[in-house]
Amino acid sequence: KQLFKDMKPIKSFFILTLLSAALLHACKDKEDDTTPAANDKCAAKSIVLTADITPTVKCENLGKLIIHARGSSGFTYQLGSAAFQSDSSFSNLSGGNYTITVKDADGCTKSATFAVIETGSKGTNFTFVAAIIGAKCAASCHSTGQDNAPKGIFATDCDIVTRAALIKTKAYDGNMGNLNAGEKDKILTWINAGAGYDD
Repeated sequence: KQLFKDMKPIKSFFILTLLSAALLHACKDKEDDTTPAANDKCAAKSIVLTADITPTVKCENLGKLIIHARGSSGFTYQLGSAAFQSDSSFSNLSGGNYTITVKDADGCTKSATFAVIETGSKGTNFTFVAAIIGAKCAASCHSTGQDNAPKGIFATDCDIVTRAALIKTKAYDGNMGNLNAGEKDKILTWINAGAGYDD
């Protein structure tokens, strides 16, 4: 009788151990059934990105992307490596390729690349102004140096466009470069036409 009395705690421990093992095994089986589904929540989604694209003119940041995402909900939008934002549109873009990433409410992401096209071609007025700068500007601001390498503040065509106000102040108003009346007139005509690459 005493022997059975002493075995009661051992018997209880043994039964408890068996029950714990069975419970752990059942939980493991259940975990094995559900974990892949939880991990595959993003893989199971088919997020699709499209965009309305507004082109730009060379040397001007007029491009725009409006992103449309479907296949989930709660989207935020990222341009390149910038921060995510709730607005699906991106403005003031120059020509080029842009990678957009969207993230839904579950943290699932999808990326796509869209091209903002540059329209227009080099205008006659711009061509005249670029030639004047190339001929009359001091060596430090020529669009190209003697070795034909980019040099100075007018290294590219877009430098001329973005510095239109400076050109008027220095070359037209201030007569830097000793411009003749015809050259000044061409500068003023270009500025009055909008001082763009495509006039």
